[in-house]
Amino acid sequence: MHTRFKQSIIAMMVLTMMLFLFGCEAKQNSGEPIIEEPIKYTLTFDTDGGSVVNSMLLEAGDSITYPKNPTKAGYVFNGWNMTIPSVMPAENITVKAIWVAEKYTLSFDTDGGSLMDPMVIDYLSPIGEITEPTKLGHTFKGWDKDIPEIMPNEGLSLKALWDINEYTITFDTDGGSLIEAIIAPYQSPVEVPVQPTKFGYTFVGWSQPIPELIPAENITIKALWTPIPVAKDTLFKEDFEALQNEKDSGNNFSEYIDFDYMGNTPILWEIINGRIDIGMKAGGNAITLGGFGNEITQAGMGRIYGSLSEGIQMLSFDARLPFSPKSTYPQGNGSDKAINVRIKVYINDILIETLQFKDDDEANKGKTFTLENLNIKGDYTLSIEISSGHRLTIDNLSWMTNVAPKAEVESVLINFEDDRFDFDNNETEHTLNGILFALKEVHTLVMHGEKELAYMDSSKQGSVVARFRGDKDDYFSTPVAYMYNVNPLEYVSKLTFDARLFGSQTYFSYDALIEIFIYDKSSSSFVLLETISELGTTFESYEISINESNVILKIQVTQGKVNLDNILYHA
Repeated sequence: MHTRFKQSIIAMMVLTMMLFLFGCEAKQNSGEPIIEEPIKYTLTFDTDGGSVVNSMLLEAGDSITYPKNPTKAGYVFNGWNMTIPSVMPAENITVKAIWVAEKYTLSFDTDGGSLMDPMVIDYLSPIGEITEPTKLGHTFKGWDKDIPEIMPNEGLSLKALWDINEYTITFDTDGGSLIEAIIAPYQSPVEVPVQPTKFGYTFVGWSQPIPELIPAENITIKALWTPIPVAKDTLFKEDFEALQNEKDSGNNFSEYIDFDYMGNTPILWEIINGRIDIGMKAGGNAITLGGFGNEITQAGMGRIYGSLSEGIQMLSFDARLPFSPKSTYPQGNGSDKAINVRIKVYINDILIETLQFKDDDEANKGKTFTLENLNIKGDYTLSIEISSGHRLTIDNLSWMTNVAPKAEVESVLINFEDDRFDFDNNETEHTLNGILFALKEVHTLVMHGEKELAYMDSSKQGSVVARFRGDKDDYFSTPVAYMYNVNPLEYVSKLTFDARLFGSQTYFSYDALIEIFIYDKSSSSFVLLETISELGTTFESYEISINESNVILKIQVTQGKVNLDNILYHA
């Protein structure tokens, strides 16, 4: 049965097809028209990332309605890449949108800084590097917004951010009392400092007006002074009675501190590790110095220090040891034995005298120490110091100026023109211009034509200069060359000389040094005053301030060979 069923179905399908074909043929034979479906074509709009414009499905010959323009962020629509026909052709068409980038403005608010013109940049174009603005008294620290690499589609406004600068007004008092520098932000109000003081001078003003506001630069303002006329030498005495004002105000301190003090003389004294509650005797006023270091000063320093002028010929002061073994005030049985205590006096930071009490009885009673014939001219510094670990009370500090005319002192010139000698390995004495000098490794006998004569100016150096051989290191010598006056010169205000490196184009000892020493009678040794380095290959003039009486100076050369000439000890 299954086979029969399949056969029946196939027969029915064949019959149906035959009937259909028969019907069609009958229609054709009858003459009726066949209706075909119309063909339609597509007009496609490619907006290249812009807003969507729907495609149009039209028959050939249909009118085309122009679509609404698309939009695209950051761009202006500039038409299609081809003209859209008014009627639909018999083909599919695709048109693509054309865009022009919008221009946006990058503007700058420099907040008072240098003017910056706005930048007009195409959307998505690189912004590039932007020059930083400047503003007087300020440092640029950036913009209030991050700057993108490319131009955004809404423009951008930037505001400058600034840090205000600090500047310094420095007051150079030219040897007067210290005035602290002012360090403050730009345009801050300036508080005018108190007028400085300087012993022997009247303050007449500053080298330039003190600004009302901090300027946009560091400036230095120098004090101007006029000397107070002194017709004759003057005796000054500081008795420290002005300390009574401190005591009356309840500030009778007993700790050792650093402080400044100005009493009845026009000197601003700097006290290091001092106290005011102990006098020479009960009820008196004085300064007691402690030879104890603190967090500011060096270990063991206790001193009274001042800057003075008009010179000094005599110095005296009363002193006692308040804590000596035989002390009766302020207490007994102290540990400051007179045999261990040293009082040191410095002028221009050079030790000129070391003083000592004879015994513990004198240390308790007190003594007036006097230094005479100092013969210091002009401005100078004075310091009285107590040795480490001890205490010293000072009162009635007196000094005599040194301005009255003294006996004429002649300057001494050493130009080596009349003195010829060879190198001496050992220290040897020579008389130069009537003055006895000790010399070692110094030569004037023969001038080297290529290495000396070629560099000399006959109007200045004449025909002879001294050659200091400061680099000899053989068995018989030491690597220094020097000269010094054997006997003290009465007074020397300054030392001048001409100097150059010995040698020629093929030889110079560039490491050579000239060292100036002064003889310290208290230590029986030479003390270094100044070192001159970086000497040139041609003669130059040098000057060293001395301002000392009874002076012995040593001129020494090390690490090379040097020519010196026209050594002048100025009166």
